[in-house]
Amino acid sequence: MKELMDKIEQQNLTVADYNTIIKIIAASLQRGAIRPEECTTVGRMYEKLNFTMQKLNKENEDAGLSKTDN
Repeated sequence: MKELMDKIEQQNLTVADYNTIIKIIAASLQRGAIRPEECTTVGRMYEKLNFTMQKLNKENEDAGLSKTDN
């Protein structure tokens, strides 16, 4: 059972994975690997990932504050 749970956990995306995906998209665009007609779709995904990362970072910062500090 532990082995199965470990395999499932390895499939989950982590914060580091999201950051890596953002970097891959940026590098691909800089190098011209994305065709012009794909830019809108890729840009939307980039924005979603970026927003998610900002939200997670904000939640992590807020988690460090006590309720009286909020």
